[in-house]
Amino acid sequence: MGDPLAERTTRAFPDRSVASVDTRETRRGNATGLVRFEEHDPVYLKTTTDGPTRLVREIAATRYAGANAPIRVPGVVAADPDVPYLATEPLPGTPLNEPWTDDGDRERLLRRAGAALARTHEARFDRTGTVEGGDAASLELAGDDWVDTLRRTAAWRAEDWFPDRFADIPDRLIETVTELAPTIDERPALLHGDCSRINVHVDPTGLLDWERALVGDPAFDLVDAEGHLIDQIDVDEGDRDRLRAALYDGYTATAGSLPTGLAARRPLYRAFAHLLVPQTFESWAPTVETPNDELAADVREEFESRVAAAREAMT
Repeated sequence: MGDPLAERTTRAFPDRSVASVDTRETRRGNATGLVRFEEHDPVYLKTTTDGPTRLVREIAATRYAGANAPIRVPGVVAADPDVPYLATEPLPGTPLNEPWTDDGDRERLLRRAGAALARTHEARFDRTGTVEGGDAASLELAGDDWVDTLRRTAAWRAEDWFPDRFADIPDRLIETVTELAPTIDERPALLHGDCSRINVHVDPTGLLDWERALVGDPAFDLVDAEGHLIDQIDVDEGDRDRLRAALYDGYTATAGSLPTGLAARRPLYRAFAHLLVPQTFESWAPTVETPNDELAADVREEFESRVAAAREAMT
């Protein structure tokens, strides 16, 4: 196989002279780079090497969010879900992870992140579902209801990639979702689904990387953001309540209130947010001094604790 970025760049821009392609480190299965042309503005180009599903979703969700939610998203320059590739303009602003360490005002940054989610959630729908395609005018959704949407989301993340040692965890989560059968108290919203410190831009506020987008409970997105932004090893546990309050304040200042039913469903959604930890285990575990088997036991114990908390809260 040749260089996927070079091949897709030629496919997307056959009449442009490429000056350079600056490859960016990203998740497995994706190839992303900043493409600079001789006589045109640069673009970020993304392709997938393990099937088109994620990019089909991202193309549709990016276009839809840009047209229907008051949130800055990358402008789509060229896209083909069948090849697949997505070329976008650079998103204005600064990735939140850069000032996170530099300026120390993490509460300010989290208020920006909360506002970004609230703006995204202004796009409302009559049903829930996983994003299977679509455009700026409408999204193609799959799933019978919110329970089915959550089950599909967990199954997709397991199929996307998941270490063998944790292969049972997504199924355990699907069983828990089926048992607890969460419902939504308000109209379903467009959810970003991956509100990490890299994907949130500040000054001005914006969101990129929509490949995990779905439609459902706004509370799900807010709790997922807590996992990405706050429940990390570089944040002291004693600071997490204060930082979560800042995230919530930013959301409330824009939306007028927190999502209905957030407190009741937060324990279940925290179990969902924890999926990212075992999913990426093979990437982060080797960087930690603790033996991997001990780390794996801790990961599993935390998941079981969150499942138990969800059952206690919802039964």
